Amino acid sequence: MQDRPSIGAAIILILVGLFFLLNNAGMFDDLDMDAGKMWPALIFLGGLAFLFQFFLGGDRDPGLVFVGTGAMLLGLFFFLFTLNVELPFEFENLSGPVEWEDSEYLWPGYPLIGGIAFIAMSLFSRKRDEFGVGLVAIVVGVVAFFYTLGGEGIKDIARFWPVLVILSGVWMLLQQVFRARD
Repeated sequence: MQDRPSIGAAIILILVGLFFLLNNAGMFDDLDMDAGKMWPALIFLGGLAFLFQFFLGGDRDPGLVFVGTGAMLLGLFFFLFTLNVELPFEFENLSGPVEWEDSEYLWPGYPLIGGIAFIAMSLFSRKRDEFGVGLVAIVVGVVAFFYTLGGEGIKDIARFWPVLVILSGVWMLLQQVFRARD
């Protein structure tokens, strides 16, 4: 097989270069976007490159979906800290804009991200053994969030339990679609 550059890597390089060019031209001055706040975009774009490689590059290794999904979600998670996002719910142990010191309460995001990445990989794997691992990691993350965050905000989040039912249905549907292709 001939080595060729990844389409995803090429697109990512173009987007990163375009971002820095526009930043140097002063296009983002009003938005207060500096490298100290925007570095998670590189992790996100790296994940996007892995997904492009899987879907457009011809390499159908499900591991690319795992790494791509995980990196994209990790980049978004880190944006909570670098952009000091204010969470929409009130928690006993966390209020106001998210800062790095809040990691002691937000660490359950890591197993949650890993679980979602495993489930995404299971959708494109012939074995689909990764789904159980992903489900366990998601349960660990959710239960740990209940423990670390506490307070009334948990009741607000608990209202969204139907999302788990919807995601289960989507997973079953996608599993049938990909099983029909095999």
